Amino acid sequence: MGCISSPADELDGSYLIAEREKLIEQHGFLSYFDIGDCGFDIKKVFNDIRSTFSIPVIDYNERNEKTDIKSLRKRGSDKKGTPFAPCGVLCKSNGYDKEKKRVSFVCRKECLTSPLTVPNPIEACRYLGTECGYSTHMSIKAHPRLISGIPRCSDRWKKIRNFRSASERSNGTCKSDLDILESPRIYGLTMASIEASMACITTLLKRVMSFVIGVTLNLMKYLKTWDKSYKKKLEAPMVPTFILSLIQRKRSPP
Repeated sequence: MGCISSPADELDGSYLIAEREKLIEQHGFLSYFDIGDCGFDIKKVFNDIRSTFSIPVIDYNERNEKTDIKSLRKRGSDKKGTPFAPCGVLCKSNGYDKEKKRVSFVCRKECLTSPLTVPNPIEACRYLGTECGYSTHMSIKAHPRLISGIPRCSDRWKKIRNFRSASERSNGTCKSDLDILESPRIYGLTMASIEASMACITTLLKRVMSFVIGVTLNLMKYLKTWDKSYKKKLEAPMVPTFILSLIQRKRSPP
């Protein structure tokens, strides 16, 4: 785990490259994704991440750019780097070309399927004769900070980006709620590993007990009032198949 200790008035991105180099050199660690907020939105940071074949999932820093609809239309794309079709509708991502390092976008002829969402429909649009309608590309070379291998408008981007929020919640629990990482005195990697393991175990126990207490309270309220809203809270959540296979020690079908 790399640690960044920097003054509050400096961007974390200024220290990311050095920390990544430490992880790679000392631990042979190569990430598949590098997730960060807009403080890491620096061109040299993107270049360093991509040099190790990792995918940057970093929030875009607008930096006083004009983001009104008129300015965005003039630029040709919205805040997330999604281009506009000639009729004004936002395109949909249509795959990433690794060789040319560009993201493809198409309008998917939304004027025919969802006419109410098209701001300026074109009656004799010349792209209606093509399979996917209007198509265009956004290259990483032309837009190194705005365009990523995973489009910001995609659901996959949102899911990966949420991993950072989950890790921050865990760090917040260990630091503020449990007072484990507030001011640890640790010497050496072995002691740091032990501290991290104990923090994870304690956090897991806290969440298990919170779950047990929550279910118990809802059950008591349901038996006392017979309110169906409490019964709904007692229903088991949906568990993904791959997690069930791990719990039940069954292999997923090929």
